Amino acid sequence: MKNVKYKVLAADDEYWSRENIRNLISWDEYSFEFLEPACDGEEVLERIPEEKPDIILTDINMPFLSGLELLQKLQTEYPQIITIAVSGYDDFEKVKGVFTSGGLDYLLKPVGKEELIQVLKKALDVLEERENGRKQDEDNLLQEYKMSSFLEDSEYSALLSGKLYGHSMSQPHVSSTATFSEVSTLMVKFYNIAQIGEHYDHDSLQMSWSIKSKLRELMENVNNVIIFNNSSKMSEFLVIGMVDARGMNRLAESIQKEFPEEAYGPLSIVIHQQTSSLDDIGTVYREMISTLVTRPFRRKRCVLFCPTGEGKGVNLSENRDASGLIFSSGKGSESGKVPTLGIDKELVRLLHAGQKSDVEKLIFGTCDFRHCDDGRWSFLDVKQYVGRITGILYSYVREKQPEFMALAEESMDNMDYYMKNLDATSMLASLQILIDGLWSTRTDGNSDSAGSQVAQIRQYIEKAYHENITLTSLAEEYHMDASYLSRVFSQTYGETIITYLTRIRMEQAMELMKDEEKKLETISFLVGYDDYNYFSRVFRKKVGMSPRDYRSKMAEKQEKL
Repeated sequence: MKNVKYKVLAADDEYWSRENIRNLISWDEYSFEFLEPACDGEEVLERIPEEKPDIILTDINMPFLSGLELLQKLQTEYPQIITIAVSGYDDFEKVKGVFTSGGLDYLLKPVGKEELIQVLKKALDVLEERENGRKQDEDNLLQEYKMSSFLEDSEYSALLSGKLYGHSMSQPHVSSTATFSEVSTLMVKFYNIAQIGEHYDHDSLQMSWSIKSKLRELMENVNNVIIFNNSSKMSEFLVIGMVDARGMNRLAESIQKEFPEEAYGPLSIVIHQQTSSLDDIGTVYREMISTLVTRPFRRKRCVLFCPTGEGKGVNLSENRDASGLIFSSGKGSESGKVPTLGIDKELVRLLHAGQKSDVEKLIFGTCDFRHCDDGRWSFLDVKQYVGRITGILYSYVREKQPEFMALAEESMDNMDYYMKNLDATSMLASLQILIDGLWSTRTDGNSDSAGSQVAQIRQYIEKAYHENITLTSLAEEYHMDASYLSRVFSQTYGETIITYLTRIRMEQAMELMKDEEKKLETISFLVGYDDYNYFSRVFRKKVGMSPRDYRSKMAEKQEKL
């Protein structure tokens, strides 16, 4: 039975009849709450608005308002209430009157336990069927709302690149620019979006809807507000509305409370201080992204301010993260340093000389890169430095140790992922794995045991491809050295772990594309990519065409069949 208890109200002018009904069964056992019985039909009508019974058992013959009269009123005024008639007379006409008045069933006095249980079970089935139908209707309506919201996201996201899929601004989900001519803009960037998605069973629509709903609640007192999720980068949410700078500051504070770090991880909030038109959102967005990359490379929350033109907006010259660190708007980190070009030649020399310790010292010790998350390095600093180092390592591997190409590609993919998530520890570990691999002299050891483990890992990838799977995490989970695991997996299956994972994801993506109702951005998230642009690049590389072109070709083939 259900945890929810349905309310039962009995009505009879005879005391012994009311008490007999009360004591006939244990109402709690059957998911019912037995209300204090009523003495007549008029009392029933008086009590319904406050007590809201689900089932009414009524005697047919009562003073003031008969049972049949009560049934007729209930059918008209409260048709949702299930009614059961009780009488001491086996009168066909009265039984007929019960059913024509909307009654569920008819019981004769004295009411027996089994008869009462049977009719209550019948009533319970009706109530539960109604409840299931109501929930289904609510779910369908919510799904419609979520889909409409996603379409809105897609159309507003198109404005970020300065176009609306080649159409005019008269799109059904896009508001008039005239309404949003003097607005402020705020962007929320989540860095743990894949992990957040796990709490919603990787339902991207539900996750996006939930986050946007929370943001709307924070903006409920503001008229003319646009809130949308960047469909190309599901980790980004934009709020556009007629709010002054101080209002945006308060909103930033509220957002950090609404999305606590223990549940949502690190985030950045970027506030554009200059009011603008919705027509200019593309320019505003690019300026916000430019500011975003100057944030310190650390897993802490930041509130950033785009610089404004002279005399416009509020001149807030400093940015602070959640810990109080101050850094200048649009000027990078406090003292983050990208090494000079001199490191390039030196790294190449050391690689060719085979001096591992010196290579490590140069890479990790230069500008104290091993502590790149201490606030001195900006995200852009780290991105540029890692790009230069990995570029040199990749070129060296391709030229001198091509057998490690797969490991190099895998490590670089991992570093890129961890860098986007501000995870310095894992990023540095992935870089160390690549370096260790170049000097690895480890034998394969117990090949049978290793073969069994990589088989388990392969099966896990096939089931959990949508999760955040990396070489490092798999090595930790299966208690194996990462470079050794990579080598054994490649030897066993002829491709690296990341290559295999990517292939599985692309195959699943192509399968999901058969459903024309599924948006490509949603499919991207379902197969493990929160950044649609990155998914598109990977798909093009593996399949030879963009996701949109692939879906179009599939549709053409289907039409010819």
